[in-house]
Amino acid sequence: MSIKLNPFACVSSGVLLLTGLYATFPVLSVALASEVRIAQSQPQSRVRLAVLNFEYSGTGNYYWWYGNTNAAEGVSDLLTNKLVQSGRYTMVERSRIDAVLQEQNLAQAGRIDPSTAAEVGRILGADAVVIGSITRFNLDERGGSGSVFGFGGSNRRRTAEVQLTARIVNTTTSEIIAAAEGSGSSGQSSGGFSVPIIGGGSSSADNDNELLSNAAEAAVDQLSTQLVEASSQLAAQPQVTPAVEAVIADIAGNTVIINKGTQDGFRTGMKLSIERIDRTVLDPQTGEVLRTITTPIGQIELTEVDARSGVGRVISGTGFQIGDQARAVE
Repeated sequence: MSIKLNPFACVSSGVLLLTGLYATFPVLSVALASEVRIAQSQPQSRVRLAVLNFEYSGTGNYYWWYGNTNAAEGVSDLLTNKLVQSGRYTMVERSRIDAVLQEQNLAQAGRIDPSTAAEVGRILGADAVVIGSITRFNLDERGGSGSVFGFGGSNRRRTAEVQLTARIVNTTTSEIIAAAEGSGSSGQSSGGFSVPIIGGGSSSADNDNELLSNAAEAAVDQLSTQLVEASSQLAAQPQVTPAVEAVIADIAGNTVIINKGTQDGFRTGMKLSIERIDRTVLDPQTGEVLRTITTPIGQIELTEVDARSGVGRVISGTGFQIGDQARAVE
């Protein structure tokens, strides 16, 4: 005896089965849908990057350079702005970088190597640091003049050339992760004509600052494009743990607010060890604090972080107080 199955009956049975499952496990189906939405909306963590002042280490018009030593700072500012606009990095503020360099006596100490740059980056809470050099910063002038029966004329062309190199240093390992190069040029022509007896006249539209600025911007554009392309490579690197310590500023139930935020490298999801200060050890000669002795009393996990503060929930421990230290552990 053979049994024939009605395809419409099979489909109907399947629909009834699925309906029964959703009716039996409504909480499970809602939970799964919720997890999918959370996974899709979860923002990707961006690499925290600091751009140090570029250094001059190349050929070009030395006379012009020594009269414009702020060009290195200008290039660094321009690169920082370009990387901010890319949206691929979280950039450390330039004022914060300058403050740390001053504190570490590195602002005028000469060239910063990868090891020193990594140390500065760890203090800033940066995952990576950009160190760069201006290898060419030059103004070149070409042209000539002549006269026939006293009538004269001239034609000049001034060209600015800027070349840059940059390296990205991992602040955890001090390794150079990526390198980039950029170059730019900008030109301008001018001329004049003189007549006998009446005298000479010339019209000049020379603007050295504008020429060099345009050339520098073109070089920075190339540099930033390459650094943006390296962002995925940087994202695969382990994120740095901030070296600075925060302090509890407020407590309300299970919620703790600390006095440090993203500008010091603190991030959402980071776990902090809450520690009670037992005593401080002072240098008997200078009175400087040599070491702070603390006792761990619990942990919090950051759930919300802005530039200057962070909000965390208590995951272990009790009896936290305003003024207790909060040290990042992972």
